[in-house]
Formats: sequence, structure tokens, C-alpha cells
Amino acid sequence: MLTITRTWLLAGLLGLLVACGGGGGGNSAPGVAPGPEQPNQPVPPDPFPPVPSTNPYAQAQVLNAAILNATINADNQPVIEFQLSDGNNVAITDLTDSDVRFVINKLENSPLGSMTGTWQSYINIIAEPEAGTGTEPELQATAERGSAGEFQNLGGGKYSYRFGISLTDLPQDILDQAATQGLDLSYDPSLTHRVAIQFDGAPGKANPYYDWVPATGATSGIHQMNIVATENCNRCHDPLAFHGGGRIDTEYCVTCHNAGTVDPDSTNTLDFKVMIHKIHRGANLPSVEMGTPYVIYGRNNEPHDYSHVHFPQDIRNCVNCHVGSATGADLDYELTETSQGDNWSIYATQAACGSCHDAVDFSRHAGGQTDDSNCDSCHSTGGIAGSIQDSHRILTTEASADFMAEILAVDNTAQGEMPTVNFRISNPQTGDDYDILTDPVFSGASINVRTAWNTTDFTNTGNGEDNANSVAASALSTAVPNGDGSFRVTMPVAIPDGSARPFIPANGSGAAVVEGRLSLVLETGASPTSVPLTNVHSFFSIDEPDGTAVPRRTSVELDNCLACHQVLSLHGSNRTDDIDSCVTCHNPRNTDRGVRGIASTPPTDGKTEESLDFKTMIHGIHAAGMRENPLQVVGFRGFTTYIYDEEHVQYPGNLANCVACHTDDGYTLPLPNGVLATAIDTGIDLQSPVDDTVVTPVTAVCSSCHDDAEAASHMTLQGGSFSTTQEAIDDGTVVETCSVCHGAGRDADVTEVHDIP
Repeated sequence: MLTITRTWLLAGLLGLLVACGGGGGGNSAPGVAPGPEQPNQPVPPDPFPPVPSTNPYAQAQVLNAAILNATINADNQPVIEFQLSDGNNVAITDLTDSDVRFVINKLENSPLGSMTGTWQSYINIIAEPEAGTGTEPELQATAERGSAGEFQNLGGGKYSYRFGISLTDLPQDILDQAATQGLDLSYDPSLTHRVAIQFDGAPGKANPYYDWVPATGATSGIHQMNIVATENCNRCHDPLAFHGGGRIDTEYCVTCHNAGTVDPDSTNTLDFKVMIHKIHRGANLPSVEMGTPYVIYGRNNEPHDYSHVHFPQDIRNCVNCHVGSATGADLDYELTETSQGDNWSIYATQAACGSCHDAVDFSRHAGGQTDDSNCDSCHSTGGIAGSIQDSHRILTTEASADFMAEILAVDNTAQGEMPTVNFRISNPQTGDDYDILTDPVFSGASINVRTAWNTTDFTNTGNGEDNANSVAASALSTAVPNGDGSFRVTMPVAIPDGSARPFIPANGSGAAVVEGRLSLVLETGASPTSVPLTNVHSFFSIDEPDGTAVPRRTSVELDNCLACHQVLSLHGSNRTDDIDSCVTCHNPRNTDRGVRGIASTPPTDGKTEESLDFKTMIHGIHAAGMRENPLQVVGFRGFTTYIYDEEHVQYPGNLANCVACHTDDGYTLPLPNGVLATAIDTGIDLQSPVDDTVVTPVTAVCSSCHDDAEAASHMTLQGGSFSTTQEAIDDGTVVETCSVCHGAGRDADVTEVHDIP
């Protein structure tokens, strides 16, 4: 599993300044061989002795930290020893007590058995309500700063710390408050304990932790609770970094976000398992749908309303965060397993289950539940409610796995010919072909075949429509059996030869697509449900010199999308998990003009049309949190206007990290040859690109995130245009010079500016 550490832009700029000058001299650049020795040159003096590196902590981009041991001394104070080095594993020797915070927890037992438990912090404060609806003080776990105890620099990158707190002599007001909340803060050396560290004041971050049983000193074979791996969270969050950026590991998070910690302003628990579930379900929480917002008050009493959070995949996909050896056995993608990663599928608890199902009143549920001890009598294999894992099955995903489309051949693809697409749909579990014309499972289905051109950048000019969509044919009404389980569809529009409006022939290569969905009854007595058919595509030659099709460029990896979305299924489940299918319609010439004029809820952006170009639309959607002007797109038949603002889209990762979605070079400049400008006004002749008003391609991409006036001015000063024609770009009248500075290897390389590792 790859761990990536990112730094901020300032550090990248400092690196550029250092690279431009200074250093130890020499007669060649790094990585470049020196030229031949010149004759009769003065003999250089002997070099000065090398200056030992001090490895200052405040400049460390990476922190490698480990707690070496932990004990409890005679005064019942925790004592730990730890070591610290930089990204080159060179010892950091100047750490001070103001740079660190320490926590100490015990893992309380659970009546459900040794595979479960609850962390409880010994270090707490009493938080008084100051805002919101709360009226009572609440206990909150916290950390001890390094100055509270005895911090020692042992040399060579090793340090020790004796906590200031004694586990048997906690402040009386804390003990009294704990008692009112039903919490036990007594020291029990037979339980597993955890110490952990937070580092402040350096670009690099780390949260090392250490679990052990004080009574025996044992660190293995002990009771542990590792439910979720930080690496799994970072598939979306890229990376986790909260409370000023110093808390980056879930195993550190749970030391404060434990069951006894409550927000006194909202009265909501800050217990990790409850809080995280509720945040991720956000807008779809039953309580929120019934009108109660989910709010937590943070620093300076600032309310954080998570009632608008839209989880980008099915909330029942618990295994995307929690995975153990059993639940992860059949996954076709890589996740990090944890020792209790299977717990979600085994142990039902009011806290965990009630966090998502927060309309359940457990005092009345199934006769009333006073604790968790009776949950498995119903929520288990053979129980009346079935197992937890069965309850979280995503039946549409399971059903989709029984259908696989393949394009076998695309014939008759020269200019003026009607393409014929040969394909089959089979069950990959059995290997049997479906008869799409007679099999009852295709009743109510929608299976379409599409063709598009050209793969340099799709426009579909000559499709016979007032839009830039690919050409479509219904397979269920036009397919002809081939007699071997496969079918063929002859497309209704020929590959343009330039003889008909708009008199522009297609050339190069094209693409064929099979897309669609099934309509299946997935549960007895239920209504039919749309089940997506994973789309497939195949490229074909139109007039390539050697007859070999040229694929469209690959700038985005589907697996990167699926890390957050799990299944990327849109347009009524018809378009699923195939980027090369998406871009055939979401191309530089296509806009929402055809439905904007009939929108049920007209957009408020003042535009007559909005581009549907993939490279601008997807950036605009994901960058909702940074754009000044939210992207607004009118969708299906004008029924829906999508407003992609911060209330509707909350990108969980680092927007600057282009490789979270793109291939390693899919975001770099210069753009590949042939990338078209983006149409923002499709002119009078909707079938022709000649009179389109376009935005130059680099400017179109960059402004889809950076849409403020200052950024626009910068782009236009570098040759970008927000109002030109493709002809002016092609003949060199309009020239973007963005690559001069932002190109690969240049001073403001996109990789450097975005601080991409």
C-alpha cells in the first residue's frame, strides 16, 4: 500500500527558490555530466569540511516516528520512549516539548466479547455549553502537551516523556463529571492501554501509537480494537488531516473521539463510530430527512452542519472502510485489512447501528433493548432479521455481476457506410449467452448501441442532430441474431463523408459503445429495480492509413474514480463504469442548450447554454467548494437543473492532487495534439462547429476550477481566450502560451504548483 505525504504550496515554492541558486557550487547541474576539463585553470582550494546536518524539525517534510516502549511508573504516571527521523531516516534531534502532545487511553471490555471494546481517555476536560441547544457540561477527551510532564531529549533522535497526569490521582471535578455520564476512569493495569503522539509545527505529520498491557508489559496477543485502516479512508480523503492537520491516523482519532466525549453545544456524541457514520450518511440520515440537522460545534463555537453531505456511493458498502479477512476475501480491489475489520458484519450495537439508523428508538425496538446483549438474537444468521452482512447487501451490484457485454467486431466503418456492431451479452458466472430478444430478464430493459467519432476529440459532427451526441440505436428493437449467441446492430446514421450538412467528413478513428440497464425484481414482492450493465467500448478505423484504430487518449483512470464512487452509474443507470463511453457524448462540442430552454427550474447563471465537455464539467463538479460561480447544468429532458455548489458537493480529498483522478501524465502540459477547445455557444447552425464560440482548451480546463476574475485575467494574458473560434486556434491566430511556464519541467510546472508527488 503506497503512502503519500503531501506538503503545501509554500514548501514547493521554497524548493524552487533553493533549486535556482546557492548550494555547494560545482560545474554541472545535478544529473548532468560535467564538460571536459579546461587547460591551465587555477587549482581549486581544498573543500571545507562538510557541515553536519542538524535536520531541523520545523523543516521536515516527512516524519518517521515510533514509540519504542511504554510503562507506568511507581506514581502511576505513563512513561514512554520514542524516536523520530525525517524522510531520509536521518535522526531529528531538535524536537522540543512545545512540538508534541500525548494521549493515554484504556480499552474497556465489552459484554459482546474479546473482539469488541471501547476506548476511554484518562485525560479529559469539562466543556461548558456556549452555543446551540445544549445546557449541560460534558466531558471531552483531550491530549497533554509536552510541557505538562517531563520531556527529555536522549540524543540521536530518541526522546522520553513522563506524563504529568497520574492515572490514580485524576482531578476530582473530572471524576465527578465522569460519574454523571456513567463513565469509569479508574486505572486497571490488566486492560490494554494506548499511548499516542501528535506532532505540531512541522510540514510532516505522524501519529504513532503503542498498545500494551501495563500489568504484564505484553504487546502481542492482547485485546485490541483496530476497526478501520487509515489507508482505506485515504482512498477518498487524500489524506485525512483534521484539527489543524496534525491528526492523520484513525488510531489516534479514537483516543479522543471515544464514547465519553460529547459536544455540549449540540449534545451530540463525538464517539468516532457514531460521528463518522452520521457524517458520511449526512443528507440521508433519517433524522435529517425528518427535519433535524446534524450539527457539531467546533473551534470558536463554529457550527459544522453535516446535513448536506452526500456520500458518493451506496452507504451500505461498509467494507469500503471496514475490512477483515472474511469480508475482504472476495474483493476485486485492494484494501487494508485490520484485526477487527470484520466486526461490522458480526456485532450489532446500538451505537454503531443507531448512528446510521438514527430514527430507531431502542427503548421500544423489538420490545425494548437496554443494552447490546440481545441484538444478535435477531441480527444474525438464522435470526428473524438475518445477518448484518445480508442486511447490507447491495442487490443491484450483485445482480449486475450476472451480465457482461462484449463488442466482438465493428464492420462497415468507412466514410459513407452504416457501421455494424457485433456484440453479445452473457453471464460471466456461467458462461452462457443471453438471448436479449426473448429472455424475460430483458423485459423492461434498455440496451443501446452507439457510435461516435473521432477519437482525437469526439464531436460527432454529421450525426444528423442539433447536438453533439453519439449516434444511438436500441438493441432490443433493432438487433439481429448472428446464430452463435451474439447479435448485430446496423447503425441508423452513416459515418459522414461530407456530402450532407454540415459537409464535414469524419476521419481518423471512431468508437462503438454498448450501454444500458436491466429492470429486475430483486426481492420477493418488490417492484422492479434498475440494474446497471457495465458499459463497454471498442475503437474502429474510419480512414487510418494502416486500418488500425487509434484509441482516444487516456487521461483518467476509472479505478481512481471508483475509489470514491465504487460504482460510477449515471443517467438512470444506463451509463456505468466506462470513461471512454462517457466522453463520446461529453465532448467539447456538446452543451445543454437543447434542454435549457425548457428547464422546469431554469438555471440562475444567466447562460443560454453550459458545456457538457468532460474535462470541464467533471472539474467543475468536483471543485464546487472552491469555485466562485457554481456550475449549473440542465439534465434529462429539462426536468432537473443540477447546481453543483458546496451544499451539494463536498469533495473529500485534496483538489490540487490531480493524480487522485488522472493518470500520471494525464494532467500535464502541453495538452496532447488535437485536444479541442470547449464550446460555450454553439451558434446558429447547431449541426456545424464552424460558428461555435469556444474557450481555448487549457484555459477551459484551468478555469473550470479557477473561475475567479484574477485567474481569468492571468489566462488571457498568456494567450487564452474565453471567446474565440476553433478556426482561429487551428490557424495560429490565437495561441495559448501556458506551457511556457506550466509545462513539464518548467518553473511553474503543474506538478510543482499543485505540489503533486
